[in-house]
Amino acid sequence: MQKVLTAIAHRLRQEPGLRFPFLVPKNRDGTYAYLLTTALMGVALFIRLAIAPVSAGLQYLTFFPSVTLSAIFGGYKSGLLATAIGLVLATVIFTPPYYSFSIEGFHLSFWSNMVFLMDGVIVSLSIEAMHRFRLKFKDQLDEAKKSEGQMKKLNEELENQIARRKQSDKELTEQEVFFRLIAENVEDFIAVLDLDGRRIYNSPSYARLFGDVEALKGTDSFAEIHPDDRERVRKVFNDALQCGTGQRSEYRFQLPNDGICYMESSSGLIKNSQGEPKSVVVVSHDVTQRRMAEQKIREFAFYDALTQLPNRRLLDDRLEHAIAACKRGGRYGAVLFLDLDNFKPLNDKYGHKAGDLFLVEVAHRLAGCVREVDTVARFGGDEFVVVLSELAGDKSACAAEARIVAEKIRVALMAPYLLNRNPTGTGQTITHQNVGASTGIALFSKEASAEDILKWADKAMYRAKESGRNQISFHEAGS
Repeated sequence: MQKVLTAIAHRLRQEPGLRFPFLVPKNRDGTYAYLLTTALMGVALFIRLAIAPVSAGLQYLTFFPSVTLSAIFGGYKSGLLATAIGLVLATVIFTPPYYSFSIEGFHLSFWSNMVFLMDGVIVSLSIEAMHRFRLKFKDQLDEAKKSEGQMKKLNEELENQIARRKQSDKELTEQEVFFRLIAENVEDFIAVLDLDGRRIYNSPSYARLFGDVEALKGTDSFAEIHPDDRERVRKVFNDALQCGTGQRSEYRFQLPNDGICYMESSSGLIKNSQGEPKSVVVVSHDVTQRRMAEQKIREFAFYDALTQLPNRRLLDDRLEHAIAACKRGGRYGAVLFLDLDNFKPLNDKYGHKAGDLFLVEVAHRLAGCVREVDTVARFGGDEFVVVLSELAGDKSACAAEARIVAEKIRVALMAPYLLNRNPTGTGQTITHQNVGASTGIALFSKEASAEDILKWADKAMYRAKESGRNQISFHEAGS
């Protein structure tokens, strides 16, 4: 029953308010509500006077609906005000003697007025109670609707987050497949290492170096690096952990077959969602072929192609270093300029191939007569230069040591030569002897340039040839 009354009150209040919003007071206890009440009672009085004579006694039929409407639109105060107005109008207008107030008229209308008064009070308070219940229910309903709206909004946001997460997972899966395809099909070597340098992942290309890639998981990535390069590479790895990116580095790998592979690597740091280091990616490239090509280029630039001895360009550099070392240490050095004797008859008789074999053997014997710190170079044709660095003692002692080396070389070059023109060893063996070298020696310390020293040694060599060949001659100051 209470729900039905509440629904009726709500409907009576809402429907006219929706259709005629100017009738509904914004403040139910305000002046506008009281004016509306007065207007409703005036309309009720007009209707009562219009439908029946004053003596007909139908005033409650029109006054009571006005009291109800006043209570609905203005609240219980408006309902009580309408009740009071109805009592006054009924007593003054509709109770004889008409249009006058008397004790007799009041007595005649007392009980009917009491009934109207009680009805007005009951209706006003009942409608007010229904209003308040409706408002309370409305507040709860609004709160429920608000909570429902918030819940709906949260659900929508959650659905959006789930959709974004699914999209991110999909994109991540696609990227993982994409990068795995790259890693498994490139020629470069891709490795993922933990923060201690242990292997987490190695691309299939590592099988070319170590065979089974799966066996590499969890192993130390520094173990196969050449011992001379290991600490430098470890430092580059630690720098990558500190800075996020590692410097490009080149190092040597020791392969299972005891071979050496030159690698060039660059690294980058992978971080987790909190920005903390998680792992390191290392991308390496095999540069062995490049290093071999660079070595050949260097050999072509600084070494004689036939004898593999330093050429004139490298000789100049080595001689400059020897001069600088003598200046620092206050010592002497020596240059031996050699020109082979009886080389032309060999070329004329057996040809240039035999001559080349002879020059290679000469280079080998020269290298065996000096220290590792000394330099043996092919100056050109059948001319060779030996640089003796930082000889011990004073000038005379250094000259004596240089003569000993020159004599050792002279004896070594005079030994017979057995030259096989066929590399397989099945060809004719050529015996050539009575070969020596005219040697000129120039001592130096700090007062001469490399060009002057070579000129001095060259002049001394020509004096040795003029003295009968296979001789040793020293450069003399002023000559």
